Amino acid sequence: MAPVIQLSTEQLIARRDELLAQLHLGSYDEFRERAARGILADREWGLRNELDSVAYLLSEDDYTD
Repeated sequence: MAPVIQLSTEQLIARRDELLAQLHLGSYDEFRERAARGILADREWGLRNELDSVAYLLSEDDYTD
C-alpha cells in the first residue's frame, strides 16, 4: 500500500503561493480567470492540475471543472 502524505493548511497555501509566484500571478483567482478566458501559457496549463488539486484540498474546489 502506498504511504499517505498529510500536508497542513499552511503547507498547501505555501505550495500554492510558490506555484503562483513561478507564474508571476498574484492569486489563484487571477489564474482561474486566465484559464476561463483560455489565455494560459504552456507552463500555466502544465501547473493547472496541481493548482486545482491544492484548491480542492483547501476546500476551494468550486473552481474545478
